[in-house]
Amino acid sequence: MKPAALVKRLCILSLPLGLFFTSCDSRPGDPVPKENSSGQHVGHDHGSEGEGARYFEGKGITLLEETAQSIGLELAGVAEQPLRPRLDLPAQIYRGAGEPSRTHGGERQGRAYATALLATAQAEGLQPGLTLTFQVRGKADAPHAGRLWRIEHGQAAVLGKVELLLELEDPDRSLAVGDFVETGIDKEPSTGGTRLAVPKSAVLRTPMGTFAFVQNGPYLLRTEIETGAEDATHVEVTGGLYEGDTIAVRPVEALYMIELRATKGGGHCH
Repeated sequence: MKPAALVKRLCILSLPLGLFFTSCDSRPGDPVPKENSSGQHVGHDHGSEGEGARYFEGKGITLLEETAQSIGLELAGVAEQPLRPRLDLPAQIYRGAGEPSRTHGGERQGRAYATALLATAQAEGLQPGLTLTFQVRGKADAPHAGRLWRIEHGQAAVLGKVELLLELEDPDRSLAVGDFVETGIDKEPSTGGTRLAVPKSAVLRTPMGTFAFVQNGPYLLRTEIETGAEDATHVEVTGGLYEGDTIAVRPVEALYMIELRATKGGGHCH
């Protein structure tokens, strides 16, 4: 996230959070909500808006239960997840499924073919045969299957990009030349393995680094983490967290704003 965009979003968040932040003299209460069996926060009622959030230097944030519910605090455990990194990119149809098979090029009748340009560095590790899903741009239909057919490097020296040729399932022959599709290429073959991962919403990216809010007793402490591959919903964690840790899934930017208001405004506790 660009710094300017982060500042803009944090400024918007600061309006309601000013109602929740309190000094060291406020009552401690019950700092965090209990989790239900699925790891979701319980309830979303608006509690007392005149009290609720405290920051302790070196320990983290505590929240009254009603404040946690009001801002929508959600906690979850860090666990192994089946993670398949994906590359999302737009592509354009250059050959329809109704055209006859080509002996020279290798395109087959009954399949549509699309082209997409990708920076050479981003294409590292890609190989023909990787599976993908796609949807026609502007349509809310279910995803369809396809595969990465070929990788052409002819333009790499001039443009710094490679051309990806995609083979798409199109039994209804509904894709026309010139149509745009949104594709998601699985960057690695499916191995059935898992990785330590967290939901994307739990990751806070700032100009100072990448963080998660980790629960430690009654506190939520912003902790620097290292991340790896990611798919549509989860991010691999390669450092800073352990399996079984409890983290805030959302709203991490609101929690960050609470901390900033305390540390920059002099309202933190010792």
